[in-house]
Amino acid sequence: MITPFRRDGSADQRRNDDGAVLVVALVVMLVLGIAGLTAAAIVTNTTNSLVGGRDSAQARAAADAGLAQIVAQARRSSAVCGATARSTVAPVYVATSTCDGARVTFASTGRGASGREITLAAVYEYSTQNIGGDGDMVFFGKTTFTDEVLAHTLDDELLSIVIPTGDFTCQSVIPANIVLSGNFLTKGGCDVQGSVVAGGRIDMSNGTDTVRGTLSLAGTGTNNIQGTVGGDILAGGTLDFGWNAKTVGGDVTTAGAVMLGSQRLLGSLTMPAGAQFARESGSVAGTINTPETVSAPAAAPTFAPWFDYRYRASDWTGYDVITLADVRGSSAEGTCGYFNASPGTGWTSLATRTTPTILDARACAELSSNNGSHPDVALKTDLVLLANDFDLTRLTFRPASGAAPDLWFVVEDTVNDGVPSCVRGRDILINGTVIEAGIAAMAYTPCIIDVAGMGNDLWHGAFYGGTFDYGGGLSFYGKSIDLPGMPESDTSVGVETLEALGLLVSQRDVP
Repeated sequence: MITPFRRDGSADQRRNDDGAVLVVALVVMLVLGIAGLTAAAIVTNTTNSLVGGRDSAQARAAADAGLAQIVAQARRSSAVCGATARSTVAPVYVATSTCDGARVTFASTGRGASGREITLAAVYEYSTQNIGGDGDMVFFGKTTFTDEVLAHTLDDELLSIVIPTGDFTCQSVIPANIVLSGNFLTKGGCDVQGSVVAGGRIDMSNGTDTVRGTLSLAGTGTNNIQGTVGGDILAGGTLDFGWNAKTVGGDVTTAGAVMLGSQRLLGSLTMPAGAQFARESGSVAGTINTPETVSAPAAAPTFAPWFDYRYRASDWTGYDVITLADVRGSSAEGTCGYFNASPGTGWTSLATRTTPTILDARACAELSSNNGSHPDVALKTDLVLLANDFDLTRLTFRPASGAAPDLWFVVEDTVNDGVPSCVRGRDILINGTVIEAGIAAMAYTPCIIDVAGMGNDLWHGAFYGGTFDYGGGLSFYGKSIDLPGMPESDTSVGVETLEALGLLVSQRDVP
């Protein structure tokens, strides 16, 4: 038998080798198949993750945009509570605001292209400041408060100071909102704990001066701001900041140029694109917006005219009337001298009144306590004092036990023309005068409410005067009191309240 020739092995060995190759091939195919499936799964998962991540990013970006929009809207319009901002084109969002006490929550829901939604919430400090309504102090002329004028609040509410005609100069701590038609001037030592709304401009001359609330300036001139502003600034003219490295806590919007100096703006800045912007060493933490135009961001306040008051008995139904006669040399009961001459028995006799009373002293040249007697009256009931001129030197009114009377010092305005018609010698002189807590007293005159400066003057109530002449040591506590017929809105301005948005407290995702 002839055996086939085998160069590298037998025929059986070749068949065995072929089987081994087949097994290896099958194993390789299996590994590659598993690897392919794994790769496909990874690609699929990655694709899904990328798509989901893109949707989440879109939704978050939209929510961020809505949050930015509603916060900017609240700062710009001062309409903080119950606001809504909405966009129906990309980025799509719905944003709302809800106030609760001293805080406001802005919630914004953004939607991605696939419909995925993300909601963000930001909580800010918030306060409402009454600007209009009844004014605690109303003066129709240029007014100055130095550190000799000590204004205070009751029940932690800010006072309302209204200047329908003229400028206001601040040189003291004033726990008030101030509304004026003219310019607001600070000369050192000024700390306004509320907001200022001015028809003119501001000249804040010292780095230590402060306005803690909103500063609204309707004038188109140059505003000099060397100190600190806690809230927003709305201005119709140029803003020239100082080099004292002070701050503005809110947003700044102006129709004019901006010279930043070293001021730090903690909010945004909005100004016309064509206006000069000198950044210098200052900084802006928020966005800088430069639209083509910025129109009247600050509204000039509007005021009711002067309230002319002339006495009418019908205004005081149920009041007893005591009418004084001008009898020269007499201090008998019922005469001017009964009050004006020592020992001033007329003043202390007022403590015996138990029903509301009107003391009509218009026949006298003046009604005066400046007779050396230092009258101290424990008042049991409401009292109206009518005179051509008041000298309230060393006069004290305090409430009798269990009483909370109202008290009026009235110098009539006999000309019904809507302006303070002042005749010489028709002032109210406050000089060592004490109106204690428990009494609400109004001083009304078309002339001067004159604080002479004895050093211990105390007043609970309201001032309504043609002008104010400051002296030393007046402590004033605002307390609501009006004259009959005085409209509730007599001291109103264009905006009765300022809603002030403060600092960011927290920001989070809403599940």
